[in-house]
Amino acid sequence: MVVFKPFAPYMPTHPENVAADPYDIVSVEQARVDVKLRPDSFLAVDKPEVFTADMPLEAWGQRARHELERLYESELTERTHGFYVYRLTDQGRVQTGLVATFSVTDYEAGRIKIHEHTRAAKERERVEHVSATKAHTGPILMSHAPDEGLRRILDDATTGEALFAFTDSEGVIHEGYAVPSKHQARVIMIGASISAIYIADGHHRAKAAAVVARSPIHEGESKQERDHFLGVLFPSDELTILPYHRILNQVDTEEVMVLLESLDLSYDLESVPALYVPNERGTFGLSYRGEHFMLKKLQTTTSLDVATLQRDVLEPYFHVTDVRTDHRIDFIGGKDAPKRLADLAERDDVVVLTCHATAMEELMRVADENGQMPPKSTWFEPKLKSGLFIHRFD
Repeated sequence: MVVFKPFAPYMPTHPENVAADPYDIVSVEQARVDVKLRPDSFLAVDKPEVFTADMPLEAWGQRARHELERLYESELTERTHGFYVYRLTDQGRVQTGLVATFSVTDYEAGRIKIHEHTRAAKERERVEHVSATKAHTGPILMSHAPDEGLRRILDDATTGEALFAFTDSEGVIHEGYAVPSKHQARVIMIGASISAIYIADGHHRAKAAAVVARSPIHEGESKQERDHFLGVLFPSDELTILPYHRILNQVDTEEVMVLLESLDLSYDLESVPALYVPNERGTFGLSYRGEHFMLKKLQTTTSLDVATLQRDVLEPYFHVTDVRTDHRIDFIGGKDAPKRLADLAERDDVVVLTCHATAMEELMRVADENGQMPPKSTWFEPKLKSGLFIHRFD
């Protein structure tokens, strides 16, 4: 049983002026440009370092609170208590999600499943943000095994008048709707019939919500609201995962030559004319100094491809034991990744390693087994915008 709890979201009057990409895929420089062009951009709330660099954490949180209060006064309006729908359409592909709040108790009990460890520094930052703003401002992307009853309810909701509808700079259409009140009890019953849901993206926000919910500092706020966090729940067959590729910096020719000479023991190694982006599991691309190779593992394995790459290449040949902390590693995902990778592949000191996308079934299997996926294993596209639904608990 999973709790789907209705709530009264705060939503912008002019969503196209407020909605912003998730804070963790936008650099400070990019965020500053966006906030300058769009003063009501939600990045001012989610990334307050755009105003002053090197703020103490408490001051950083208070600036986030200040920016959110400004939007409450000028842009954000409380909506009717209930369930909502967030629909995204990207090049004709549609994903329709339930917007609700989800139980910290379910998260702690493992009914809301995770596949990634949180990092302490990033966790502290998100805890401060939730604690200072007294709100869940960035929706957590979650998924579940498809349920046709819930799908029909959400589709019915989208036949009504849209609360917002706009197209972003990437051509993605974002729409929001209210679930008719006649469906509310049924949505709650469907939640009670689902044994587990999966966090696809937003592990640090979920962990921060749990920490704040249990903090005695916040006992004065509404416990019922504080014990639930904001999420958008999509059926697993509607989500799109793109590959997350690895970039290894500061390499020398000898390291690469040793790698290529050794890999033919366990891989088919084939020279190809251009950057190779795999279209099947167990294959990888390797590019260095304008030379390109396709690698195909000779023996099949149940391991995730990103885990295989770590075990077979990064650790033994480049001594990268922790991709979270090794300064030589960068990651590139998203629709424009092949173009960016092709440019990097011409450099003298960079090895480009391309991967096949992780499947949702693999993510769910790892979570079911209480396992952990390597960092940067998935890139979900399109991205949910922040600032369209805010869950306030003060």
